[in-house]
Amino acid sequence: MQSNSTKSLIEGALLAAINVILSLMAIYMPIMGTFATLVWPVPIVILVVRHGIRTATLSMIVAGIIVAMVSGPFQAVGIVLGFGILGLVIGWTIKKDASPFKVIAFGSVASMISILILMLISMWVMGINPITQELDILKESISMTTEFYNKLGVDPKAIETTVESFNKALDILPLIIPAIFIIASVFDAFLTYMITKAVMSRMGQKLRDFTPFVLWRFPDYTVAIFLLGSVLVMLEPYWPKGILKAIGMNLVIVFGCILFLQGLSLLTYYLAKFNVGKFFRAIIAFFVLFNPLFLQIVFFAGFFDVLFNFRKI
Repeated sequence: MQSNSTKSLIEGALLAAINVILSLMAIYMPIMGTFATLVWPVPIVILVVRHGIRTATLSMIVAGIIVAMVSGPFQAVGIVLGFGILGLVIGWTIKKDASPFKVIAFGSVASMISILILMLISMWVMGINPITQELDILKESISMTTEFYNKLGVDPKAIETTVESFNKALDILPLIIPAIFIIASVFDAFLTYMITKAVMSRMGQKLRDFTPFVLWRFPDYTVAIFLLGSVLVMLEPYWPKGILKAIGMNLVIVFGCILFLQGLSLLTYYLAKFNVGKFFRAIIAFFVLFNPLFLQIVFFAGFFDVLFNFRKI
């Protein structure tokens, strides 16, 4: 019993030190900091799985205190809340032997809650709305780019057309912030799970695998919700406050991404079925990702695959 307690204490201290290093990298090393923030939750997940949520929470608090002493409390709170909650939740769901998809679902919710908490803290403590601030930075960058191209002698009409397109995109951006947060949260949770799985595999502990990608199938209501979002966008003229458009656009983006994933799964299935070589797979992947026409084909393939299950044909 004492041996297990000592082992838990040592691992907790070691992983807390790793989190401190990752935190300092995130704050002071812009390029490496991006990588550091992506892997920050992993030590917390490992601690929860191996020693329980209490040890992981204590380790996270210790790391936060040290970062606060070195870099200030606001940076410490931002990193610990931004990634610590995600690590605790994913570790807890793994310890409960949940399926990988449930782990990602719970982790995504935790990540979204973290983002909302950090936004509220930023608005309360500093009086700054991060979303408004980012939009102002984007608008300023567009103005600077416009001045730069005017000095180069680029056709003013071409510049005006481009700037108008960017301004329209900026007008839409605030409406789709929820969809951006949801997709980012899912990505964070998925990446955290996959990195944790790889690390724990090296430590001799196997985590559950996802269903093979070629067999992924999303439920029928995915199409229904996507169509509902499309209808809400079309009904915008009948609701002048923009509520329907905002809801509809977010539904279209989130569930459109899901249908695109379904299409990729179907494409992968048939590439494997007909034993297509890696070189041709790479070419196909390039066209799918960078050609709008192929992207739409894959999307509609996913749309109808949800309804008809082409794998049975």
